[in-house]
Amino acid sequence: RRELSKVVAKYAESARISVRNIRRDALEKTKKLEKDGGCSKDDLHRFTAQIQKMTDETIEKVDEALSSKSKELTTL
Repeated sequence: RRELSKVVAKYAESARISVRNIRRDALEKTKKLEKDGGCSKDDLHRFTAQIQKMTDETIEKVDEALSSKSKELTTL
């Protein structure tokens, strides 16, 4: 059970890394859009805040799933 718990933790960390990579790509695209004149600095800040909020929410969901799975594995 401890081994399964470790495996679950590795999957959760992998998911967090994936989410952060997606955030990085999205931020790069919004900065490029602003640089090319496609949006204003205000839009850039709004998009950046929105991307960060979505990232935080997703990582929170991953952490909740990790917590519930770890509990489930240890109570069996």
